[in-house]
Amino acid sequence: MNDQYIQMCCNIFSDYQKAKESRGYLDFDDLLDRFGNILSRKPELRKAVTRLFDEVLVDEMQDTNPLQFIILRHFSDEGVRLFCVGDPAQSIYRFRGAEFEHVYRFSELFERSLTLPLSINYRSYQEVLDLANWLIDRSPLDYANRLIADRGDCGNLPMLVDFDSTQDEAAWIAERILERKECDIACRDIMVLVRTGFDAKHIEAEFIQQQIPYRFIGGTALTKTAHVRDVLSLLRVIRNAQDDLAWMRYLKLWPRIGEKTAEKVINAFYEEAAKQPGGILEDKFGNNHAVVSAYKETFDERTSTKNCVSSAVECLTPILRERYDRWNYRSQDLRLLVTVADRYKAISDFIDAFTLEPMTSTEIEKMEVDDAVTLITVHSAKGTEAPICFVANAKPGTYPHIRSYGNIQSEEEERRVLYVALTRAKNELFITRSTNYRSGFYVANEPTEGEEYFLAAVPNRLVTKESHGWSAYDGNDLCKLQDIY
Repeated sequence: MNDQYIQMCCNIFSDYQKAKESRGYLDFDDLLDRFGNILSRKPELRKAVTRLFDEVLVDEMQDTNPLQFIILRHFSDEGVRLFCVGDPAQSIYRFRGAEFEHVYRFSELFERSLTLPLSINYRSYQEVLDLANWLIDRSPLDYANRLIADRGDCGNLPMLVDFDSTQDEAAWIAERILERKECDIACRDIMVLVRTGFDAKHIEAEFIQQQIPYRFIGGTALTKTAHVRDVLSLLRVIRNAQDDLAWMRYLKLWPRIGEKTAEKVINAFYEEAAKQPGGILEDKFGNNHAVVSAYKETFDERTSTKNCVSSAVECLTPILRERYDRWNYRSQDLRLLVTVADRYKAISDFIDAFTLEPMTSTEIEKMEVDDAVTLITVHSAKGTEAPICFVANAKPGTYPHIRSYGNIQSEEEERRVLYVALTRAKNELFITRSTNYRSGFYVANEPTEGEEYFLAAVPNRLVTKESHGWSAYDGNDLCKLQDIY
């Protein structure tokens, strides 16, 4: 994040604060801040308020922020007993203001406190917990709590599976899910965890192709993103010249083509039915207009699904780049469309797969039987569980995430993120990764303060390893790289 962007965010926040004050509004943080301040300034009021409570129960103590902690400190100082439940190994919301130290140093912050470790785990089998314990034991921090499964052993180790590509990885995950379905295991008993929303894209594409119902929690579904729908609108009019909704979306992408102009063009398609849409577009806009060339070039590639999709993406990229922010991320979605298009024999099949969308979470909630795979980011998954869990895209650069490099606190929070992901599994745990990390992401990033990759040296006694075209990565190889620039 550069200085200009930081300054812009500061200016926006300042304007937001002024707008609140001018209208007499308070947001939730304002309520906490003002309550904490008034307790500090008015001792008699503080005594009167705290006297109303003998005890205060605080759940998820590791997620408390400084404002909340100040309030709790006031209550404790006035003799109110605090009963706090928290797990330092699950402190993963630093980006939201949560303070890890509140639970990690609890006995120091509250000197008269008594700590009761909760080591018995009622969710997972011991094999899953052994891997999670190993991960957290490698931390320079002392979590002083090893989980023991009330359920005991199941006899099956978690699997660590390597692939040549994210496409192969996604296909393997989908195949395992379909196998479970054939064994009468419900989709709702399966969870796929990803570090970021983008990590879910290849898996979404595979689920769509394999017709696996899913709900995506923690990001925007691939088929719902505006830029993807824009590309699909061009592909839809290539397939069906009478798709009025697609024409309206496609035409309005272009500068100086508004709704009225688009309506006139669409009406001309019916009034001049004997004429091809490309010819009508030429009459309306001229041969050199991009709206014409994009349509004609993509139309000419309609017999090849991949070429057709590639042409649509290439032709629309200039206008979409100007239209949307965060283009680096959005362009990766479009490259994914081109990649997965190769799996479809006809452009109609591709369009149907991506426009006849899989069930959304809202639709699932309306069903009597909620039978869909949960595709979820790890930060959205805390507090959830599933009998079968896939921790996908667990490659170097993801755990720890490259954005955390060079800051030991951030790197160790990334360890806790992975720990949370692993401990969602009740019965079966699969960890998958691919070689796509070989993209030079280490350039322009700080070296790590701690471990470069948390899963670089998982002992064979803890996992069953399987390779599909890739030998496991050795994190120490990075030490041999030199910056020649």
